[in-house]
Order: sequence, then C-alpha cells, then structure tokens
Amino acid sequence: MILTKNFCFLLEGEDWKRVRTIITPAFTSKRMRSMFNTFTMDVIAKAAFGTQIDSHNDPDNAFLKEAKKNFVKPRILTILVALILPTWILLRLSIFHLDRNHFFQNVIETVIKERKKTGKKYNDVLQILMDAADENEQSLNSEGFEDETDRFGSIAESNVSSLFKNKKLSKIELLSQCVLFFFAGFETTASVLTFLAYELAMNPEWQEKLIEEVDKAFEKHSEMSYDAVRDMKVLDAIVSEILRMYPVAILTERTASEDYELGNTGIKIEKGIRIAIPIYRMHYHPDLFQDPETFNPNRFMDPSETRHHPYSYLPFGAGPRNCLGMRFALLEIKVCMANILRHFRFRKDAKTQVKYKMGGFLSVNDLYLAVEKRLM
Repeated sequence: MILTKNFCFLLEGEDWKRVRTIITPAFTSKRMRSMFNTFTMDVIAKAAFGTQIDSHNDPDNAFLKEAKKNFVKPRILTILVALILPTWILLRLSIFHLDRNHFFQNVIETVIKERKKTGKKYNDVLQILMDAADENEQSLNSEGFEDETDRFGSIAESNVSSLFKNKKLSKIELLSQCVLFFFAGFETTASVLTFLAYELAMNPEWQEKLIEEVDKAFEKHSEMSYDAVRDMKVLDAIVSEILRMYPVAILTERTASEDYELGNTGIKIEKGIRIAIPIYRMHYHPDLFQDPETFNPNRFMDPSETRHHPYSYLPFGAGPRNCLGMRFALLEIKVCMANILRHFRFRKDAKTQVKYKMGGFLSVNDLYLAVEKRLM
C-alpha cells in the first residue's frame, strides 16, 4: 500500500514536482546510451531492480512468478474503479495494492544493501535513484540535457518550491518508483512488440524497407547501438504508426488544478474535476488521421511535415505528466525488433489473426505468426 501511494503518477503538488524532477535524469539520452547494453522482463529486471534473470530459459524463476502475479493478470476492474473514484479512496482498496508480500521491496533492499557494502556503481535506473536518495550525492538535477527531446516532460527547477529543492528521495519513494517502472513497462512493451510483428507480417513491403534499413545500420555501426537506432527513420515511422493503431493505454486522465474555461465554448472545468482523454478513439478519428484503419507509416516519415495536431497523437500522454519511461520503452522496442529482423522476417500463417483485449490497457490474447530465417 505504501509503495502504491508513492507512485510518481499518484503524487500531487510539490511532492510530485520534486520526485518527477529527481527521477527525470534517469531517462535522458546520455543515461539511455550508458544503460544500452544492460529484454521486456529481463531488461526491466536488470535496469530497475539490478537483478539478472533469464525468463525464457528459467520460467520458474521466483522473480518471474511474482511479476506475473502482480503485473500480468488482467486488472480491468482496477482500471474501471480508478476512473471513477478519487485517489485517496483508491489507496484504501485492496485491489489497488501491488507487491502485497513485499517480494519486490525485499529484492530492491537486498540489492541496495549489497551495493552500499561494495561501493560499486552501476549504470541502471536503480543506481540513479539510489544516488538521488543519498544526501551525500550531488543533486542529479544539475546534469544537463543532451538534446531538446530530453526536456520532454521535464519540470523546470524554477517551478519547484524552494522548500523541496534540496529534499532527496526517501527510501519508500525510491522503492515505489522501481516497482512503478516495472508495472508500467513490462506487459505494455511486450504488447507493442507483438502488434509490431503482426503488422510487419501483414505488410511485407514495409517489412522489406525496414530490413534494408536494419542491414545498412549494421554495416555502418557493426551493432545496433543507441546512435544507430536514433538514425533509423523507417523504424521510427513504423513504431510511431504502431503506437497510433495500438496505443497500449487506451485512455488517460488529468485532474484540473484550477478552474478553467474551454475557449468560447461556454464549458467550465472546475478545480478538482477529472477529465478522461480517449486516446484510442482519437487515434482512429478520421478528422484527425486520414484513413485511420490503414497501416501507413508515411504519416510519420517526415517529422518536419506534421500532418496531425500534436495533441491528437498521445501514445505516451503529453505535458509534464507524460510517460517518463517513453524513451526507455522506444529504445527497447526498436533495439529488439532491429536485432530480430537482422536474422529473421515475419510471415502470415494460416491461423494468423490478431485477437486483442481492451481493459485499461490494450494487450494480445493469441497471435500466430510464421518466423522465417533470412539468408544472409
């Protein structure tokens, strides 16, 4: 319960600004590059919990079992309740409690204890949060942004009350962000990869374009490095279109912090009102995206030529409360698919038919695809 209460997206006011400001540097370009070599379960277990697992070859691993029990089971009721009830009531309901047996909390505390004992530093999210919780460490907020995209969703220091600027992450806040990182990034990223494989199989012309780009990237960089991924325009356009067609979070919401009038509509949103934003419906609205049912990465091939309103495309939300792990998730998806396509291609099977379920999140039930080894 205490862990859930301290999830970044549930915090409000100055506490939210402070925690968001502290943990934002964990996902800048510089940090992503350094964490690159450290997939969805295994990647997050390593990056957030400092724990090495092999979920494919060791399905009975305790970490994997606890993750499935806490994060994978359908939580449709939880999502529906969350849209209706205020936060202070949600936190008192048992259906909103994660890690009830403190498994993940114990894992993190053990890793932290061992790291402090040895004094060894690691390039992962857990280490960054540990540094943020250490009063003897210099504030991470002084780390500069590598490029403008790093400012996406960041909080300007001038917007944080001076009362909180020098306050570090508490132990429980550190533990909460690690669990949240796993909860938000495990099944969601796996679902996006599944939808991506499906659309490549159904659209072989785009798959071949991507394979050509992947091969050129490997020839130039010898490996699928962070910089190689950033240069891949076809891959970026395809992933962007997948996130339009299959936004894992089908809706999001915001709570009005003050009274606000919507232009000349006569509609007034009162302070405290929660507004639901139907992301999935917006992504399929013909006034926002032409021929929305068609897989068409050309919508995103030229970033300088915006063909839709920026707030009509919200796979990661928008504004200061956007998805903090956006860059990490995109990197994970792109690296995974690029490495797969270097050796294989996807084909339709006689039983190929995507069957997905919609709760609060979009996920896959069953999907049959043929995988063909490429002749290099």
